[in-house]
Amino acid sequence: MELRIEKIVYPGRSLGLYQGQVVFTDEGLPGELIRAEIVAGRKNFLEANTVEIIEPAPHRIEPRCSHYRACSPYQIMTYELETKVKSGELAEILSRFKIPYPPAGGKLPDLVPSPQIYGYRNKIKLAVVWDTPQPFLAYHEPGSQTDLLPVENCALVSSEANSLLSEFKELIQAFRLPAITQVEIRQSFSSGALLAILYSENKQGLTEAASRWLPRLKAHPGLTGVAGLLNHHSGIRPVSIYGQLDLEERLEKVNLHYGPECFFQVNPPQLLKVAGELKTWLKEGKPARLLDLYAGVGTFGLLLSDLASEVLAVESGDENIFYLKENLKLNQADKIRLAAGRVEKRLKEIVSFRPDTALVDPPRQGLEPELIATLKKIPVRSIFYLSCNPATLARDLNRLRPEFEPQTIRAFDFFPRTPNLEVLSRLRRAD
Repeated sequence: MELRIEKIVYPGRSLGLYQGQVVFTDEGLPGELIRAEIVAGRKNFLEANTVEIIEPAPHRIEPRCSHYRACSPYQIMTYELETKVKSGELAEILSRFKIPYPPAGGKLPDLVPSPQIYGYRNKIKLAVVWDTPQPFLAYHEPGSQTDLLPVENCALVSSEANSLLSEFKELIQAFRLPAITQVEIRQSFSSGALLAILYSENKQGLTEAASRWLPRLKAHPGLTGVAGLLNHHSGIRPVSIYGQLDLEERLEKVNLHYGPECFFQVNPPQLLKVAGELKTWLKEGKPARLLDLYAGVGTFGLLLSDLASEVLAVESGDENIFYLKENLKLNQADKIRLAAGRVEKRLKEIVSFRPDTALVDPPRQGLEPELIATLKKIPVRSIFYLSCNPATLARDLNRLRPEFEPQTIRAFDFFPRTPNLEVLSRLRRAD
């Protein structure tokens, strides 16, 4: 069927109408006429796949990656259009939840663009496909756990990371090690150092990798370490195969170490823009008792500690906690106290801390109901909420009302060329 695309809706589906019925398809820019094939019928809409662009839009451009649908489907549009699409998606989601946007009325705030739109990602993780005459590195097809797309290189990571990917491509073709299921590369933005991580079904696979692959890997420029992780063995520390097991990132005056399994923002320059916004908000009041929830390796707590009288950092991930402790010592952060454990298991400690300001940076599922109830009853004046999922953010903003009302909602483009969107909100206690 032929379909005229009306808009792109979060998270990246193109919407059109066919004989009065809503159709969602996997590619198409606003205004384009496409040909699509129906793949499923739902109660209120149809699902389709785009098979041909009949009339391309002026903002359509050639993607840099052959596998763009798997890594960054917004490569097909200009960055100008991408920022407009993302701003519109956020406005639509907030409207659906009846949240005023912008909160105080007036002009819709601009999305904060990324300093880089290619080569910005500090990590890439690919599957190794062995059951072919020529093994290859691959991303999973969108929405599939079994179908795979070969990856030669990726425009979202640096030239140094792509060079190391080429090295791995040659290694898997020269030395078959079927126990190695995935390869990950992480890179420090500030130093450029590279860390390779090998995922294996067993220890023997890591031993063989150390024997067969390591001689060539050690000679690769910029590679400072190779770590091994065993599949299905959570809680076991990474295996040291070569060099350092961690990377160091320098953010302003803060030094941060993080390891193979740690959460760390993929776009450090954009992270600094968020930190700048948070600092502006904190400067408006007296030095605050700051509650840092989902603290990771201590990134925000350390960046903001100069503006706080005391910080309570709550984190549950074992690897994050290991490096958070190291980072507190490294930066001589005597203002920051760690509460190790899941946020909902540390509610009594949160209550007794009596914070003035709470910073929350939760995973995609958003805030736990018990935490929201606790934030409402303690004397916290402001909440700064950084979200990687606008839908759960909107849900939580409503759950925090009427005690807390959003004052500022601002989108930051951490993931250019992809549908992903990071949103920073400031809420103040209504009374």
